[in-house]
Amino acid sequence: MKPTQSIMSRYKIAQSKNHYENFTVGSLVLGKEMREAIITLYAFARLGDDIADEGNKSKKERSKEILYLKNHLKKIELNQKINDSYFNLLHKLHLKYKFKISNLNRFINAFNEDINHKQYARFNNLLRYCDDAANPAGELILSLVELDNKENVRQSDAICTALALINFAQGVVEDFEKGRIYIPKNEMKRFNLKVEDIKKRNFTSQWVKYKKYWVERNYEILKKGLGLGKKIKGRLGFEIQMIECAALLLLKRLGRNSCNLFITPPKINTSDWIFIFFKVALRSI
Repeated sequence: MKPTQSIMSRYKIAQSKNHYENFTVGSLVLGKEMREAIITLYAFARLGDDIADEGNKSKKERSKEILYLKNHLKKIELNQKINDSYFNLLHKLHLKYKFKISNLNRFINAFNEDINHKQYARFNNLLRYCDDAANPAGELILSLVELDNKENVRQSDAICTALALINFAQGVVEDFEKGRIYIPKNEMKRFNLKVEDIKKRNFTSQWVKYKKYWVERNYEILKKGLGLGKKIKGRLGFEIQMIECAALLLLKRLGRNSCNLFITPPKINTSDWIFIFFKVALRSI
């Protein structure tokens, strides 16, 4: 069975509502054409994540399905005939927008990392993972409006990396249950963090101290990207400003003393998005 067999109903039509995200995915702020393009691209990332993380398949089976995705990206690149409804849609999108297939292949690298690598030794290794797992998303979206110049990409990468790191902080327990720990080994040793604490949901003073360190470093990364939304004209710029506000809000909530990452990690809900929308709208007047 094709790994993309039900993608149209699972992701594109449902607009990926089955998965929580810290960012908007083709929201109504965008026009229909841009929204459809973003949802179609996002579906690729979501599908690969599910192949790498969900279910009880073996590493061999997961790797085989990821290879299927990679081979079909190659067919798009070579403009070859494709017998897969999702990849046909992606092919048409590529013909229209000429986005870089290499960015989707970076996602492939991240999917394979998820299958084969469960914890990184150092933070720099984690940043390299984010460069494949998160940063291509922003670069692809910028390419849809032909604004993927060097400076915009630099800012976009900072925002995407920050969002990924926020997500890792929110999902410590969930990732642990999948056999993965995103906190680097050397930092766990430095802050005397115990894996057993994650298992028992024991958010000790050492974890509180590390959380503060994680949030402060994350904010410094995010700061390098802030302001990108104001530079981008129109609806996409508005959407990026909303994402920037969401990231800042989550970091604020993560930094609170009352925030226990193992029990109640902060998330963005519908009322938050409404507040953010009006905040950005008022700021744009």
